[in-house]
Amino acid sequence: MSSELELVQAYMAGGDDEPELSGARAILNEAMAAEDATMKPRTRSRSRRWAIRLSVVGTAAAASAVLILQLVPTGTTNTPVAAAAQLARLAGAAPPAPALRAGQWSTYRMQGVVTAQITTVGTLPTPAAAATIPLSSQVWSDATGSTCTSQEFGTASFASPVNAQAWHAIGLTDTPANQPVTGCVAGREASWAGSSAVIDVSTLTHDPRVLAAELQAGTTGIQALDDAARGDSPHVAGFIRLTFLLVGPTTGQWSGWGREMLRTMSLLPGVIALGDRTSHEDRTGPAFTVGEQVILNPKTGAVEDRWKGPTLILDAKTGALLEARTFNIPLLQSAGQDFVGSPDAAVVTQGVGYGVTTDWVDPVGGPHVVDADAVPGWISGLHVIEAVTRPDVPESEISAVINPFLGDGNMDGTESGPAPGQTTDDVTILGPQSEVATVVTALTRSHLFSTVVVKM
Repeated sequence: MSSELELVQAYMAGGDDEPELSGARAILNEAMAAEDATMKPRTRSRSRRWAIRLSVVGTAAAASAVLILQLVPTGTTNTPVAAAAQLARLAGAAPPAPALRAGQWSTYRMQGVVTAQITTVGTLPTPAAAATIPLSSQVWSDATGSTCTSQEFGTASFASPVNAQAWHAIGLTDTPANQPVTGCVAGREASWAGSSAVIDVSTLTHDPRVLAAELQAGTTGIQALDDAARGDSPHVAGFIRLTFLLVGPTTGQWSGWGREMLRTMSLLPGVIALGDRTSHEDRTGPAFTVGEQVILNPKTGAVEDRWKGPTLILDAKTGALLEARTFNIPLLQSAGQDFVGSPDAAVVTQGVGYGVTTDWVDPVGGPHVVDADAVPGWISGLHVIEAVTRPDVPESEISAVINPFLGDGNMDGTESGPAPGQTTDDVTILGPQSEVATVVTALTRSHLFSTVVVKM
């Protein structure tokens, strides 16, 4: 137990913050209670997957975020107590999130590799239609919560000629068209489930103990987060959901975001320290995962499956994420369709079931702040106006004001609320600031809206 005690003692010596001391004492108590506990290395079996099956008919190809968990060998593991102590120590060294002034954007970039597999075309299984694809992604977020994402797939490669033949036979190409895929959300639209590849975390609790409980129970109030890992045991689901938050992309972080996420991880049961691992960016740091899960046949008691959760590699000094393995980053909804060769392809005309597994993803550098003139042109030319209606305004009157400005790329997304009888309209304008001013003036003068705010 000496290593656990040394870690806890080092952590306690780092300051006299009472919550941190309480956490350290709790870790020490757990270490003493678990002194004789050991965890044997375990072997992998077949993969455990989450998947969304889609049927797509007409000219649109299958495109949506899909979660599939795949196993990798993890090597020798340490005790969960050691993991808690290491994470608690890293939390104390986590730097604050970058602060943004008006007109500034925080941005970071990730790169990795995904494996895409078409499971069915129509009702026909297609187990060989699989490819490995490079993926790069960059996210920009401003102080208002507006977030823009660019994702770019590289050229597919195949494990064997059989895989390539099956891929091509259903109408898919090796190199996707129209890359990169881009999109922005702002206002209430940024919090709508499934609206983007971004999670708005501004409503999360700042209390690590409460957050650890909510992540395990799936009660954070963020639908996209709570819906992940449904059916898994609470400690596994909690680790998977926290991995979503660490990998991102997220918006709405506060100054102590990184510190509190690591404290939360230290409080999750069942987290295992794997020792040092090296990322694909050739950076080494401590790695963490959750223990092996065994699924039994309820009738026979026989083992049906064994699987592990994601693996996270963290910076040894700051706790920053260096790599996530066997974990899926969200994808923009239009990302997958660019591999479709034609509208007559079988994957379009017959419908398709598919999955995308993120083999690994590495942040490239850390988040940094840029001024508005440094963001890409496709962002600077896009604007979102958030307009909240007065209570009980007829929809026909709202449409009469907004519809004349729609078309040619301009769009309107609506959601009920924030109060009963109200509707929030997020009007997207592709054009110069003068056009934005024209729309704002028209909405304000209609007297149908309680607030009209330019979000980006």
